[in-house]
Amino acid sequence: MGEEIAISLNNVSKCFKRYERPIDRLKEIFLPHKTYAQEFWALRDISFNLIKGETVGIIGRNGAGKSTLLQLICQTLTPTTGEVKVNGRVSALLELGAGFNSEFTGRENVYMNGAIMGLSKQDVDTRFDMVAAFADIGDFIDQPVKNYSSGMYVRLAFASAINVDPDILIVDEALAVGDMFFQAKCMAKMKKMMDNGVTVLFVSHDVSSVKSLCKKSIYLKNSCLYATGNSGDIVDMYIQEQFLAMKAIEDRSPLSHESENNLDSNDFRAIGISDDDLLSFDKKVECLRKGNGYLKIVNVILLDCKHKQISEIEFGEYFTIKIFFQVFQNLSEAIVAFYIKDKNQIEVVGSNNVYEKQNLHNLAIGDKFCIDFKLQNRLRNGGYSITVIAANSLTETNYFDWVECSYVFQSKDIPEKPIWSQVSLPMEACVLKLK
Repeated sequence: MGEEIAISLNNVSKCFKRYERPIDRLKEIFLPHKTYAQEFWALRDISFNLIKGETVGIIGRNGAGKSTLLQLICQTLTPTTGEVKVNGRVSALLELGAGFNSEFTGRENVYMNGAIMGLSKQDVDTRFDMVAAFADIGDFIDQPVKNYSSGMYVRLAFASAINVDPDILIVDEALAVGDMFFQAKCMAKMKKMMDNGVTVLFVSHDVSSVKSLCKKSIYLKNSCLYATGNSGDIVDMYIQEQFLAMKAIEDRSPLSHESENNLDSNDFRAIGISDDDLLSFDKKVECLRKGNGYLKIVNVILLDCKHKQISEIEFGEYFTIKIFFQVFQNLSEAIVAFYIKDKNQIEVVGSNNVYEKQNLHNLAIGDKFCIDFKLQNRLRNGGYSITVIAANSLTETNYFDWVECSYVFQSKDIPEKPIWSQVSLPMEACVLKLK
C-alpha cells in the first residue's frame, strides 16, 4: 500500500452466522460438512481507498453495514472475504465507552486505553492532564466508570481517543451524546485534527454534520457500497431516497373505515382533484395518521406561483400549500394547521387558519373545504415534509385528524448564495465606523 493511502479495502465482505438454537453451533463443529446456520451478509464486495488526511463521512440507514465496516477497519472483526489494509495508528469511538472496564476508574481506563494504542506509561503521563481537562469530569476521574452517566462516558472516551496522536480517527455516532458545549468542543477539536492531517472517518445520522465536516462521503445501502463522491451530492441523494422510500410509521391509527366509505369527492372534482388523487392520498397516509375522524384531510398539494403542482421549490419563490378536507360530524368550530418539518422532523415553519384570521365555525356533515396558505420559501437546501393537523382548538389533544408526511418536497438554494442557517430571513445590515 502506497504511503499516500491511509485505508484500502479490496472486495471486502463480512458474513455472520445465525443459529436458531445454541446446540446447532455445537453440531456444526462436529459435523463440518453440514450447516445449521443462516448466513447474514452484513457487507458485500466493498472496495475503496482513503487518502491520508481525508475526512470521509459514512451514511446509510440502520442495518446498512456502517458499524461492521468500521470494526473491520479497526481490525476488531476480520473480513469473510477480501482484504483490509490500514496504514497508521487508529483511534476509534465505535460506541459509547467501548473498551472501558466498568470496574476500573477513569484514570485507570485512560492508561489502559493508552497501552492498547501502544503508548508507554510515560507517554500517557505526559498526556493525562490534557485528557482530564478535555473530559472535564472533575473528581469522577478517580471513580469507577460504572458510576458514570452516559455523558461522562463519552467525555472520557472522546478525550482518551483524541489525545493518543492518532493517524486515523474513527467516530461512530459518539458525539450524539453530551451537552451542546461539549459537542461544539469536540467538533472544534476534530477540525483542528483534520487541519493537522489526521484521517477521519465520521459516521452520523446527522447528515448536516457530515456535509459540513466531510468533503467526501460513502453511502452504504443494503450492505453494499451504493455511491461515493462529494458529500453534498451524496447526502442529497441519501435524503431524496429516504423521502421516496418513506415507510409507514408505527403506532399511527388509521381513521375509521366508516368515514372512508362515506367520502364524497364530487365537489373536489369540480376544482380539479380527481377520485384517483383522493384514493392515492388516502392510501399513502393510511398508517401515517391518527384521529377520531370527525373531520378528515383528503389531500394536500403544493403549487408554485403559476398554479403548477411541484416537488421542488427554489429559494425565494412563493408557493401555496393547499389542504382539502371533508366534515363527517357537525362541529361548532375547527382549526386546521400545518407544520413544515426538516429531515430530523423538527418543526421549522407553521401556521393555522385561526392565526391567519380565517375562522371555521358551524361546520355541517358533508361540508368540504380547501384552505390555502401562501408563503415565500426561505428554507435552506434540503428535504422537507408537511404535517397537517385538524382539531377543535389549539390546545385540543383529541384530534379530528393528524397526518404526518402528507407531502414531501425539496428546497433549493440560490446557486450563487448558499443558505447556511435553517431559515434565511430578509434583513438589513449597517456598519458604522466609531470614533
